[in-house]
This record gives sequence, structure tokens and C-alpha cells, in this order.
Amino acid sequence: MIKEKEKIKNILESPTRELTGVWKIVVTCVAVTMSLIFIYTAGFGTFGALIQRTLFLLFSLFLIFILYPFNSQQKSKVRILDIVLVILSILAFGWILIDYQRIIWRLAYVDTLKPFDYIFGILAIVLILEANRRTMGWPLVMVTLGALVFNFIGPYIPGAFTHSGCTLEFFINHVYLTTEGLFSNIAGIASTYIIIFIAFGAFMDVSGMGKFLLDFCNALTGKHVGGTAKTAVLSSAMLGSISGSGVANVVTTGTFTIPLMKKTGYSPEEAGGVEAAASCGGQMLPPVMGAGAFVMAEFTGIPYADIVKVSIIPALLYFGLVFLFVDLMAKKKGLKGFSLDKIPPLGKTLKMGGHLLIPVIVLVFLILKGYTPFYAAFISIIIVILVGFFRKNARINLSKSFIALELAAKRTVSMASAAGCAGLILGVVSQTGVGVRMSSLILSISQGNLFLTILMVAVVAYILGMGLTVVTAYIICSVLAAPALVHLGVPLLVAHLMVFWLSQTSNISPPVCLAAYAGAAISGGDPMKTGFKSLKISSGMILIPILFAYTPIIFFSYQTNLVSFIWYVLTIALSFVLYTITLEGYATQNITIVGRILFGFAAIALYLPFAFSKIIGLGIFILSLIFYKKLTYQPVTNKLYSVE
Repeated sequence: MIKEKEKIKNILESPTRELTGVWKIVVTCVAVTMSLIFIYTAGFGTFGALIQRTLFLLFSLFLIFILYPFNSQQKSKVRILDIVLVILSILAFGWILIDYQRIIWRLAYVDTLKPFDYIFGILAIVLILEANRRTMGWPLVMVTLGALVFNFIGPYIPGAFTHSGCTLEFFINHVYLTTEGLFSNIAGIASTYIIIFIAFGAFMDVSGMGKFLLDFCNALTGKHVGGTAKTAVLSSAMLGSISGSGVANVVTTGTFTIPLMKKTGYSPEEAGGVEAAASCGGQMLPPVMGAGAFVMAEFTGIPYADIVKVSIIPALLYFGLVFLFVDLMAKKKGLKGFSLDKIPPLGKTLKMGGHLLIPVIVLVFLILKGYTPFYAAFISIIIVILVGFFRKNARINLSKSFIALELAAKRTVSMASAAGCAGLILGVVSQTGVGVRMSSLILSISQGNLFLTILMVAVVAYILGMGLTVVTAYIICSVLAAPALVHLGVPLLVAHLMVFWLSQTSNISPPVCLAAYAGAAISGGDPMKTGFKSLKISSGMILIPILFAYTPIIFFSYQTNLVSFIWYVLTIALSFVLYTITLEGYATQNITIVGRILFGFAAIALYLPFAFSKIIGLGIFILSLIFYKKLTYQPVTNKLYSVE
């Protein structure tokens, strides 16, 4: 229980310093400059890969060492150590910029290194590790250190994971002076796609998008049964797609939605669980998908727009399942929605804030037309500023622009440190060949059985996701585990989407479940019970990716047999309806034990990808409907709740 309280405290407390005076001005200037540089490159062309990524990491480390203290006891002010680390960061990464011409024209791994290459290369690695420790804690740092040690002790490791190792000269060449380590494609994605989309989200924030989405979702669902929870699901899904962090989204939107859910009759654990499930699901929701789609596009070589298209149906299935749980929980408890006087009229809401949807529409349109996502986001930021002139409260003046630019940089820096660490890990993987060995090990244990392989990949993704962000866990798992799925005939995009979905599961599954802990911190509920509630409500996050390998739901945009596609989607949707009824024990009335067993069998049969099982499931379902009255009993009258 003490550990749970510590987790909640860490989630609620801001990890950054509240700066004042000169340092506040310095951070604002650096953050605004950083955002402006990378917004400019999104619109007018990026620098060379090495310059782009070096500048990104340099700016990020400067902000991290000033904003994030060495430990919680040093939050009051900037220390000498922090200033020293900033200076060392400028030297270590500035060396790449100063000696850029030599570095890009040299023969990598052949030309002799300068002494400063060694000094600044080792220093850059240490600084990235310390920056990541400050922003995200120890998990990714420990994984990275393990990879670095493994890189050098390979000849002494017996068995399948032995390798020839490498010299310090080769290592510095590989991870510091090429784009295979610190400055890998991961840093490239962060310095193009991720920062521009975070900037887009920041400009939407200062324009009032968050309030509009809450009002809009409330106007759509607030009056219905379980309206407050449905509002939470819709708003958290929309914001979660852009935010890139399920936990951050819980803390942001949950502050408003969780108290309202409690007020209308949901238990603290239910309220926290619903918010966690919706917020984490936003990572799989197109068009942004919490930055995961950008990384996937880079890794697979598949166009970003195609990844977005094939992700729509799975995302709708997931949120449909969440909605079903929310609806049945409300009906079972006899809950009402908001009273009408508390619901903003839809027409008035759209009139006051509907213009804020225009940038999102433009963003999606440009991406589907084939423009690069970061150029589309650049244009959308301009549209946000332009449409703001239609409403005084949404108008983005110079002051709001500075706030948005500063927010964008501050929200990006933790991803920068993670990108550096992930790049180091990928550098080791590419140099040692451990990725191939890991895939071979998975295939050896599973004996080539696809389902067992999926289960093993799910375990690896879950373990990695315990301490890492979704995108970082996906990056590492896609290198170590996804090739095993591809080897068994799973299409490349399907394998990567499976890994991406499964990397999210630890956020909502006990014992770690940080998103659920964040929900419990706001709701006041029991953290572990909230975790089990969130696991139940978001179980589609585990059930749906398994279907990717066995059904055509993931390739609907390429599906030649439309009838087959519709058949699978409808039977899976019906399976989820029956699955929800089975777990909740309620449809229109309380369901008996026998009824729950029948509905459960039907749900399993319809979920399986075999034609005969689906026919059996439909048969059981039809029989259950015929004898429905005998399978139900009148519920005990519950107190009706409403927001007064």
C-alpha cells in the first residue's frame, strides 16, 4: 500500500521546477526558439539528418537539465550541477555541428577518430542517460545500460546470444558519428513528426480546444444513461490521440470527467477505470495515434496514410467495447445522465467552438491527399491561428503563441531523451544481431505455433511497457519480437500494429497500470481495484490485436471480398456485445448464471476466426434470444443518480 501511495504521489506531483526570474525567461526563450526552428523545418524543409537530430537533442538536453531537478530535494532552484550539465551538453552535441563537414565526408569505421570524438561521444551517451533518468526514471536507463554492457561482453556470453563484441573506436563510430545510434531514425521522427504534432496540440490547447471538446461531447452524450462516462470516453479518446501519453491524458481530462462520473453514481474505481481505458485507447485512434503511426511508417516503409486507414476499424471496435461497458454499468446501477439544464446545447456549442474542428479536418484531408504528416501539421497550425480570429476567446495573440510554443518544447523533451536511449539500444541491436537471435528464440520456444508466438510477443511487450512509454516500448519490441511474427507469415504492418497495441497493455493492467493509478489518484478509489476495472473495460486492447493475425479486419482498405470483411466485423462486434453482457451480467435486465454461460459461449464462438464456430455462436445467440425471459430476472431497484 505504501508503494501504491508513492506511485500516486509521483503521478500527481509535477516533476519539473517552477522557475522564476532570470531562469524562467531563459527557459521560455530557449523553448520558444526550439519550437520555432522545428516548426519552420516542417514547413520549409528539414536540415541534413545529422544537423536536424543534433539540434533537437541539444535543445532538449538544455531544457531538461534546467527544468528537471537531479532529485526531488533540488526542485527549489537551478543548481551548479545543472549548469555544468548544460555546458557539457553544448560541448558534446555542439562538436557534431562544429566539425560537421569532416564527420559527414569521412569514411565511417575506417578513418581514425580524433580524441575529441571519444571524449564527446562518451559524454553524449552519459548525458542522454542522465536526461532520461530525470524525465522518465530508471527503467529505460537500466535497459539502455544493459544493452551497452551486452555490446562489450558479447564474446564472454555463452549460448545463442554470444557475439564478437566491438572496440571502443567502432562503438563511438557507430552510435555517435553516424545515424545508427544517438542520431537514429527515432531521433529523426521525434525532431520532425512528433514535435510538430505536439506543437499542433499545444496551439489547439491555447485556442480552447480542450473545453470545446468536453462541451461538445457532453452535448452529444450527456443526457443519455451514463452520459458523464460517455463524455469522458469521447473527449479522452480525442485528446489522447494527440497527447501521446495515456497517463498524461488521464491527469488532464480526468480532472474534469472523473468527479462528474462519481457525482452521477459511478464508483471511484469505475470512474478511474473508465478514464484510464479511454485515455490509453486514444493512442490507437487515428489520425495521430499518439505518434505511434509516425514511428511505424518509418520502420515499415508503409505510407502513414495507409497505417491510419487500416487502424480505423480496430479503433472503432475498441471504443465500441468501452462504450458498451459504460452503458451497461450505468443501466445496471440505474444511473441517469446530466440534468438538461447542465448540458450545453449542441447548436450553441458548435456555434461558439465549431471553428476549432477546421484545423483537424484540414490535417486529415492533407494527410489523405499524400502530404507529409509534419507538413500537414504545419499548415494546420497556421489554420488554428487563422480560425481563432472568428472568436475572441479563441484568438491566438502573441502572448498565447509564446505560451503554445513553450508548451510544445516542454512536452517534447522527455521524448527526446527516450529517442536518444532507444537509438543507443537499436545501435547495439544492429551491431550485435541480437534482434535476429531474440526472434529465433521466440520461434524456438513456440515451435513455430502462431498463437504461442503471439502470446510470447504479448508478454515481451507487456514487460517492456511496464517502465517505458508506449512508443519507446513499441520501438524496442518491434525490433526484438515483430520479426518472429513476420517469419510465420504475418504481414509486416499487421505484426507492427499488434506489437504497438500490446505495448500499451501494461498501462491498464495490474500490477503496474500507471494510467489506472492516475485515475485512482483523482477519484480517491483503491488503486488496484481501479486497475482491475480498467483491465476489464479496456480488454479489447488485448483481444483485438490477436484478431489482426487471423481475420481481415486490419486490411479493410485493401479487402477484395467486401462480404467477407463485413461478415468478420459484424460477428466480432456481436461477440464483444455478448462478452460485455457476460461480464456485467446485465442486458435489459439482470442475467442469470445460465444466461451468462450461454452468452459467454456464444461470445467465444463468434470471436474465433472459424466459419463453423461463428455459425455455432450465432445459433446459441438466437436460442438465447428466444428464451431470453427465462435467462433474466428483475433487478433490484437502485437509487437513480443525476447531476443537479
